[in-house]
Amino acid sequence: MRKIYFFAIFSLALVTAATAQVSSDTLVLFYGQMLKAADSTPVAGNILYEKLPYYDDMGMASTKSDGTFEIQLIQGETYNFSVTKSGYNKYSEEIKVSGNMERNLYIEEDVVELRKLENLIFSRGSDQISSSSFEELNELALWLNENPSIIIQLEGHTDFAGNPDANMRLSEARVVAVQEYLIDQKVKKSRIFTKAFGGSQPVTQDRTDEAKALNRRVEVRVIRR
Repeated sequence: MRKIYFFAIFSLALVTAATAQVSSDTLVLFYGQMLKAADSTPVAGNILYEKLPYYDDMGMASTKSDGTFEIQLIQGETYNFSVTKSGYNKYSEEIKVSGNMERNLYIEEDVVELRKLENLIFSRGSDQISSSSFEELNELALWLNENPSIIIQLEGHTDFAGNPDANMRLSEARVVAVQEYLIDQKVKKSRIFTKAFGGSQPVTQDRTDEAKALNRRVEVRVIRR
């Protein structure tokens, strides 16, 4: 009986110690605005935060329309904050949280005038857009809606294998599919031009599967800011 009693007391002590350790973590408020680096105008988007070095506290915070955000974090810990947003360079910064803390995050616009839609996937040989592509297209639509003066041209490419006329028709159908998706996201059609190249402008002349995948692409060209 004494052994059982001692074991119960010992187990209770372990649970109490563990609870005390958890409760010792003080939560503080990390808040501020996400802003465009060039002119400090607010940017709406998502902020990924990860506690270093073990990533044992992490999450995603969304800013409001005015770029403001509030995140509860553990006092004294270092977090990595990152932002991936279409039309902007990837942002990443490590910050040690010390008390309630105000900190603005400044992200830089991507000034490259031509970019590939990296995560755009179509069903093989068709213009049907995979659902895994929606996140990137939604980010592009958001960027266009936030920057109403920008006009783009969607440029479609296939690999150069097969019938050139069929490739041209496929590349045209795909850029039109992307255009229609953006229009469904409230982007005006007058701001989205399309151009098809078929397989006439390959990135590489190699004939491996990897090379063919590189050649099959839709690119976004900014033709007016």
